[in-house]
Amino acid sequence: MLEYNEFYLSLIRHGESVVNITPDVMGQSGDTPLTERGWLQANLLNEGLYRSNVDFDHVFVSDYKRAHDTAISAMGEDFPIILAPALREYDAGDWNGASRKKELTEDVRLKMGLMGSGFCPPNGESMHMVERRASKWLEDTILYNKEIIAEAKDRKDKKERPTEIACFSHGMTIRCILHYIMGFDQNFIWKINIDNTSISKLHFGKDGWRLISINDTSHLSRY
Repeated sequence: MLEYNEFYLSLIRHGESVVNITPDVMGQSGDTPLTERGWLQANLLNEGLYRSNVDFDHVFVSDYKRAHDTAISAMGEDFPIILAPALREYDAGDWNGASRKKELTEDVRLKMGLMGSGFCPPNGESMHMVERRASKWLEDTILYNKEIIAEAKDRKDKKERPTEIACFSHGMTIRCILHYIMGFDQNFIWKINIDNTSISKLHFGKDGWRLISINDTSHLSRY
């Protein structure tokens, strides 16, 4: 008999970082900070979550500074967050900090187009690699986790709302998770906007995965 599980999953990107405003720079290090605008976005996210009455039961956060700082600002310093290195952004390898114009020559762009999500920067990660680590984490920590399953059954028996889970992560990592869940063509990964502090929400239940919203930045409308 298949085990019952039900939860809502909110995939939240970090606020604007200092590298986000320098588009020619490739990759970001783990300690890349938020910009002043990024902090404002995180504060507006906090206000938006409060207005929407979302009550997260579990919050998992990439251990990179920009994601961690966004989560703390959005959830409050006293909220118990769990660091999840598997939610890190892709590793640009030798291209980290390099010039996009310099490295992405015509030959490199051709190879990227031919290999798609299988393309791997030198000593870095391909999108396939990112999806593999992130999806394994999702399965082990949430989807097939005995404690999460027990919590879902208990909530159902008590006729309570389903478990609410948030993951603070990064643009490409969120795209890879969405690709794993939704099974869309790999080319869509590059055609989806995942803006800073956007929320992409899904529901998992008896009918499997259902997409509720993608790239929701309505909380930034006041800015």
